[in-house]
Amino acid sequence: METEEKNEVTITENHPTISEVRPHKKSELKKNLLLFLITVIIMLIILELLVRFAYPQKLYDECYEYSSNDLSNLDVELNSQLGWSSKKNFFGCAYQPDTNKKFYKIHNSQGVRLNKEIPYEKGDKKRVLVLGDSFAYGFGVNDSDTFAVRLQENLGEQYEVIPLAASGYGTGQELLFFKEEGLKYNPDIVLLLFFQNDIANTQQIDQAYADKPIFKLVRQIDVKGVDPSLKKQYIVKLLSGDNAQFKLLQAVMHPNDDAYILNNETIIVANYPTKQLWNPGYGSKKVALSREKPFSSVLLRFSHLYSLIYHKLDKIESSRSKRYTEKSSDGLDLYMEKEYGTEAEDSMLLTQQLFYEFERAGESKKYKFVVVNIPDKRNINKEYQQKFVNQYIDIDESFFDFRKVDTIFSQNLSGTSIGYISLFDLAEQNFEEFYFRTDPHWNPRGTKLSADYVTEKLREQKII
Repeated sequence: METEEKNEVTITENHPTISEVRPHKKSELKKNLLLFLITVIIMLIILELLVRFAYPQKLYDECYEYSSNDLSNLDVELNSQLGWSSKKNFFGCAYQPDTNKKFYKIHNSQGVRLNKEIPYEKGDKKRVLVLGDSFAYGFGVNDSDTFAVRLQENLGEQYEVIPLAASGYGTGQELLFFKEEGLKYNPDIVLLLFFQNDIANTQQIDQAYADKPIFKLVRQIDVKGVDPSLKKQYIVKLLSGDNAQFKLLQAVMHPNDDAYILNNETIIVANYPTKQLWNPGYGSKKVALSREKPFSSVLLRFSHLYSLIYHKLDKIESSRSKRYTEKSSDGLDLYMEKEYGTEAEDSMLLTQQLFYEFERAGESKKYKFVVVNIPDKRNINKEYQQKFVNQYIDIDESFFDFRKVDTIFSQNLSGTSIGYISLFDLAEQNFEEFYFRTDPHWNPRGTKLSADYVTEKLREQKII
């Protein structure tokens, strides 16, 4: 009998110990993390290069902002009569809103944005004054692309075009500027470039750079705690005394007149002269980005990608619906409403009365005064109108007449001695090439189109 021997084979699993596994997993984790970081860095470098060459951004340098400790790149200075004015003997730079390329600004010794001096004494050439705010000044464009320079090219050597403007001005400041400075040039034609926010800028002291003269009709002045029947007597007291900061506009414009009229439509100038104080966020009260956001300011010095993200996030609008009746006015929307309330009606009356003051300012001097009305994007573009209306849950497009200011000016100035040129149709027909994409101002092409159109209309009206 054969005995079968069974050989048992024992299979032993070789499990690594915990101490052997941990270093291996840690090593793999480190490799993956390192690979991920390298990938992210490479992607960021690629994106940075793409943005830098295809869509360059503004960097935090001397053209990005002025410093509160060094106002040398701020193009305005405090002015006791106007609040502020364009700085004399100025050279500075800034970034264009769309292209993010630098543009440069030069002011002569009179604060005029021209690279030459203009004597007050007039020679053989006819003179055209261009008054206004940032549109007349040339926000976002080089010295060679301003409206005044383009108009000069069109009019030729027989004319001399002189821009007298500062960003943030309202119609009232422009009137005082014309009285104090513009008339010294003995103009033949005076063009007032009007933008719809000029209405609010004329009446609100906290708008733009510094405290300034503000203008109100007597009926707009709310005198609290005074019997309405005694309102005029109270205002007379405010106007009395050499140090009074309330003045009759008539007295400011025509100081040699023997008597002045005071009624509900009389214009009062308040805070005149000004206290010469910068508003929060401007001049010496501006908080530099390097102090407010030091981390961002460092990255903005070097990275176009970070600059793109930083400035795009700043412009993202909330899609949350809100009520139109509960919002704060932006200084334009109030005058696009189909039915005006008392505030809008009074403000429009004030504005038109100021127009007539431009004509009367020269007294014996002869010149033709022309209002040039520049539209906001919402005035003439359906897409912007719809975007604006869609923010609110309690209104629709029927609540607005987006061209109402243009209609009022066209009707009320027609047949008067004041010339009127509307750029509404021009801007609507050339919308895509008229404005900066990210800003309400006209771009270099828009200034050229506008100067050409104004030249044509001046010829049609036999002003030139």
